[in-house]
Amino acid sequence: MGLAVAGAGVLFFTPAGAYVRAAPSVGAGYAAEMACAGVFVMGREPGAVLSEDILPVNPLLKYADIAVERERRTVTASLFHLASRSALYRPGLGCTLIGAGGAAALQAQAASLAPMERHERPLPWPAGDLVAPAETSELAKALDAMFADGAGTRAVIVVQGDQIVGERYARGFDANTRFLGWSMSKSAAAALAGTLAAEGKLALDEPAAVPAWKDAQDGRQSITPRQLLSMTSGLHFSETYDPGDDSTAMLYRQDDMAAYAQSRPLDHPPGSAWSYSSGSINIADRLVFDAAGGTAAGMYNYARTHLFEPAGMNSAVWFPDGTGNLVGSSYLYMTARDWARFGLLYLDDGKLGWQRILPEFWAEESRRPAKLADGHTVAYGLGFWLNSDGTNETPLRLPDCPADLYMAEGHNGQVLAVIPSEHAVLLRLGWTTGEARFDANRHFVAILEALRAQR
Repeated sequence: MGLAVAGAGVLFFTPAGAYVRAAPSVGAGYAAEMACAGVFVMGREPGAVLSEDILPVNPLLKYADIAVERERRTVTASLFHLASRSALYRPGLGCTLIGAGGAAALQAQAASLAPMERHERPLPWPAGDLVAPAETSELAKALDAMFADGAGTRAVIVVQGDQIVGERYARGFDANTRFLGWSMSKSAAAALAGTLAAEGKLALDEPAAVPAWKDAQDGRQSITPRQLLSMTSGLHFSETYDPGDDSTAMLYRQDDMAAYAQSRPLDHPPGSAWSYSSGSINIADRLVFDAAGGTAAGMYNYARTHLFEPAGMNSAVWFPDGTGNLVGSSYLYMTARDWARFGLLYLDDGKLGWQRILPEFWAEESRRPAKLADGHTVAYGLGFWLNSDGTNETPLRLPDCPADLYMAEGHNGQVLAVIPSEHAVLLRLGWTTGEARFDANRHFVAILEALRAQR
């Protein structure tokens, strides 16, 4: 059996009173955010975004009224006449739900921002944009199978020896399309934290510089950046994606997502338990935000100059929340080739060619299993899922793949696998919903067998 990667669904409407009250607002927020991104960031038609991205998540959204205003660069979604939410597009910053401060406050955040410019670079990938994959018949067969399994695959890239050896796109998508990483964004958020560590401005094992916790007496004041990035902070954070839980409340009902996550109580002493938390990653991003000056423009420029431009990822659009802090948990869009560049950055130990972008220790630390206070380990590193927890007691996450494989994973079946022993990066982007499943184990094994056969 292999790992079946699929979206859990962002909008389940349940009979519980709190959920029912939250559902229209969450549903309208999700629809406005996804439609805005699909039109203004991905360059797709509104009808295609509605039918292919929004309705498969929850058919009830067919009752949503979605209005795209291209001149104002806004999308408004109204649901059941009970809730209406609007998202604003800003070049470089992407789409943000308009909150209490209104559209004018969001526009003011971007006043001094100079977005990255995409331009053709006549050099071989990854330094440039020249790609000429020569697929063997075995690799072509493996890639064909990924698009034929009904799981909604939209893009696949196979990297070996620092070169793209396989690349495919579904109809309607191409090398210029920016794809949402969902929780693959967490791995990039961890990389940003790594750049801060390289400057000596972030100590992984010292208490995180969170002002709201400075005078806390409940243990939150001792939470470290490592614990935030490895999901061992102990903070309560429900991640079921039902309306009314922490994940949807944070993403679709809060202007300041990090503040919301910081306000959650402790379920466990820091470092004593593992629990997946989008909130912890957004708190970690707030550390970078504060170090970059505490403004949307400062955060954008920091990510641009410390990660995206040095790594050649000039298609990146990472949405901020209402405060200007990047939504590190969920909202990074890049082309498939730039997502593959990100994987290669880790495969090559934080370097692009001779240029070091991440600290020397960062890639190794990122794939080190989280260690709990009782000595147990968890197959999760710094923003990455690990195939092995470093023991022989727990089955591999992808049972037929190499034990040293580690992954950035996201909702709807986004997977970016880094495999040091094969010197390979495998990327799958798609929109897997409902009963469909993307079997990463089966498909990745077929790709690896094809790569080995051509050696």
